[in-house]
Amino acid sequence: MITDRFGFGHTATQRFSTAAALGGICFLLALFCLQLIAVSGAIPPLWLPTALMTVIAFRLNWADAALTLLFCFISVILANTLMTGLAWINVAYALVNLLQAALGGMLLRLLLNRRAPLETLYDWCKLLLATGIITPFLGGFLALWLLGGNGSFFATWVIAEIIGMLAIAPVCMLWQPRMLRQQISRRQLFETLLCIVVSLSACYVALRFLPWPFTFIIVILFTCAVRLPRFAAFVVFLVNAAMISVLLSLQLVVLHIDAVWLSHTALWLPFLLILLPSHMMSLVMHSFRAEKAHISESELRFRHAMEYSTIGMAMVSPEGRWLSVNDALCRLLGYPQAELMQMTFQQLTHPDDISSNVAAMQRILAGEGDSYLMEKRYIRRDGETVWANLSSSLVRNNKGEPLYFISQLQDITELKRTEETNRCLMERVTQANAALFAEKERMHITLDSIGEAVISTNEEMLVTFMNPVAERMSGWSQEEAAGKALSDILHITRGVNGARIENLLLCALPADKTATEVDEELVLHSAHHEQFDIQYSLTPLKTEEGRHIGTVMVIRDVSESRETLRQLTYSASHDILTRLPNRASFEQQLRQLLQNISGSQQHVLVFIDFDRFKAVNDTAGHAAGDALLCELSTLMLHHLHGNDVIARLGGDEFGVLLPDCTLRSASDLIQRLVNAVNHYAFQWQGNIYQVGASAGMTQIDATNCQSSDVMSQADAACYHAKHNGRGQLQIYQHHHASIVARPASALTAAEVEKMPIRLLSWAVTPPGKTQSVSFYLLEVERLADASWPLDENSWQNALQETALQLAFDRNLMRHFFAHYAQPLASKAITLALPFTAAALRDEAFVTELIALLHASPLPPAQLIVVIETAALLADSSRLPQTIAQLKRSGCRIMLQNFGRHLDAFNQFHGAAIDYIMMSPDLVATVHASLMDEMLVSIIHGQAEKRQIITLAGPVELPAALTTLNTIGINGVWGNAIGERQPVHHLVQNSYFAIK
Repeated sequence: MITDRFGFGHTATQRFSTAAALGGICFLLALFCLQLIAVSGAIPPLWLPTALMTVIAFRLNWADAALTLLFCFISVILANTLMTGLAWINVAYALVNLLQAALGGMLLRLLLNRRAPLETLYDWCKLLLATGIITPFLGGFLALWLLGGNGSFFATWVIAEIIGMLAIAPVCMLWQPRMLRQQISRRQLFETLLCIVVSLSACYVALRFLPWPFTFIIVILFTCAVRLPRFAAFVVFLVNAAMISVLLSLQLVVLHIDAVWLSHTALWLPFLLILLPSHMMSLVMHSFRAEKAHISESELRFRHAMEYSTIGMAMVSPEGRWLSVNDALCRLLGYPQAELMQMTFQQLTHPDDISSNVAAMQRILAGEGDSYLMEKRYIRRDGETVWANLSSSLVRNNKGEPLYFISQLQDITELKRTEETNRCLMERVTQANAALFAEKERMHITLDSIGEAVISTNEEMLVTFMNPVAERMSGWSQEEAAGKALSDILHITRGVNGARIENLLLCALPADKTATEVDEELVLHSAHHEQFDIQYSLTPLKTEEGRHIGTVMVIRDVSESRETLRQLTYSASHDILTRLPNRASFEQQLRQLLQNISGSQQHVLVFIDFDRFKAVNDTAGHAAGDALLCELSTLMLHHLHGNDVIARLGGDEFGVLLPDCTLRSASDLIQRLVNAVNHYAFQWQGNIYQVGASAGMTQIDATNCQSSDVMSQADAACYHAKHNGRGQLQIYQHHHASIVARPASALTAAEVEKMPIRLLSWAVTPPGKTQSVSFYLLEVERLADASWPLDENSWQNALQETALQLAFDRNLMRHFFAHYAQPLASKAITLALPFTAAALRDEAFVTELIALLHASPLPPAQLIVVIETAALLADSSRLPQTIAQLKRSGCRIMLQNFGRHLDAFNQFHGAAIDYIMMSPDLVATVHASLMDEMLVSIIHGQAEKRQIITLAGPVELPAALTTLNTIGINGVWGNAIGERQPVHHLVQNSYFAIK
């Protein structure tokens, strides 16, 4: 029951209207009680407004209660004023009523449940104590203090408040906005009205004509309390109390009181005494009805539980007769309910189980327990034996005498039938466990003997096993680590001094096998402060159903491999001789610098070329030249700042990047560097040699930030420095380009397509059989023309533009098929033809290439298409499609300039590549550099696994040829094999493919 509202709405208007309505009711109640004053001439022995305000303070929230109490306060004042005229005492009376009501409401909030205030007789006693005793007496004392008066005034005040509270408070506390509609729907309104009329008539007759009338009134009200629900009974009590008050005030009923000093108040004491037992009886009957409803509901639930249960249920007498059975039991035993009720459970029990069942029942009947559980067999009506799990409990009466058993029977026939199968399976499982134990022992012996750390965990990633290597690397013994989280015993950082990594794979079970790469720089710190460079893999353990039961972690000590990888990585970006960055590293840093340039930022690019260096090589030998390059590299480093970059671009050419530097500052710096090189005296075997340096520089800013342009400008300035006498510094000016050559950027695609070219070929042979040519590797030479005096550097820089690359490759393709496809096909010569990535990305170019190939007599298998490795790694979408298209046409694919990036094998599909050609910088020093030899060997091994043929060149020295043969390289080319020759000579002089 929710009692916090009298139908208050949610809007301010609705709340105001409800508060005003309650104030009007309070006004009517006050007017009614004041009319009794006018009749009796004293304080009325029945005062209802205080009781109404007390219930309002109890039921409403404080905001609504304050508004409503204000209306009630004003209403009481208006009623008093209407009856007695204007006087301050009217306000005093109303104020005492208001304070008494507020105090009563607070006490009721503390003592009663606002949702169910009058559920029990105990709640009614709390109501009587708080608002029928405490607050009336406190209000009487307050009125006596404020208004003055004697003991009779105090007694009358208290009696009036108590009677008013008992008369109207229960009705107001139980009233709900829809109470009348509920009464009508339950057809109780007529009975309530009939009881009101009968009780009023009976009370009137008793008061007027019967001796001891209140005794008869109590009987009448008791009858209403027994007959009617709680709220209706309280309404009857209120109506009868109002009528009796009117009769007493109008002196229509004369009661004789012997005590003169109590003559006025004692008149109302019997009136008070009839309300108390009536209220008590009404609440007792309410509790009785609630308990009866609860018992009925419990019986209904039990009956439904039995009827609708999916397992057999029955009530069985102590003698074994079926008292009640449900449908599930009838289906289990195969009997109709009527027939089953005529039998005993002994008739249906298997003969072998009767004695045990009866013995169990006798123990329960003897008081040795309340229930028993057993498995037994029943004989169905069709003669079939069924197994059931019987659970039976004994129900006793209040005297402890047995009434009946409640039995539950669950069919376990199928379970029993599978027991034999389970027994056989258990025998097999036992045998399998023995075999598994033996296999586990062999596994432990194997794990103890391998050189990698192995750690096993359960599904919660808690350690269950560690082999000796894992104990040594982690610093934990298996006994110490058992049951601990994997992340607690493994302290792994990224780098030696890095922070500890929070790897989710160490905290949660992985779904699939995971592994780290060798180059991830993971370091394991043991509990004994040792450090290991590691690579680890995590493999989940699963049952046949796919359920995770744990994981196996394998940790490899890759300290040596990682050190080798570091050296290889260093070699890939540095010049082996001078230890300076190489050309690839320099160009990469230049691109980064150009990409990040913004606003007024300025950088400087410098090209440096040594003068007379070839003379030192020719006179003192290559060893002297190498030593001179190392000394000059150190000399130039000393003249540069910390953030400057210097790199060896090749031979005696060097590049310098000066970030955030102006031309003026760079000129001073480079001029000092050039002077230092010009005056440097190199001593070698007692002789002194001097070289010079020519330098060209160009400004890099937001308007000049194209890589090809700035490199051409620096090269042109360097050329101008050499042209003007060497040993000097030149700053790029626009007229330098015309002095050197016509700018390549001025060429158009149409001009490039018509440019005269010549094809040259290198013979590719096995390193151990240099007379047996496998195929020929083509190079393209641009023929000079008087109208196009292009220098080689400008030409190479110009070809970095996509449109010119595509035009040049189209020129090469058409020239090849027009002049050489027929003779090469007739001699069965296989050639490798290089194309740029820009051309191979162009669909029109690839379509034309395949069309020309199919239209020519040259078999597709005799054409090997050469692609740059870096281009394929940078394009993971279009180029692989082109390769697949060319392979379908019958061509073979070669990757050239395969360098130091070992992870390249993981980035392309091995089956699509037929050849890989090593980068020339690896081949040049393979006979003298252990690092380069090791790297070439690793690349060859990876290619061999993928059935890819490896090539190396250009090979200039016999020592390099011997080293490559020892490694197992499949093919080589270069001056050590044979000189380069034009393709037309090859066509004219060769009669078959093998030389």
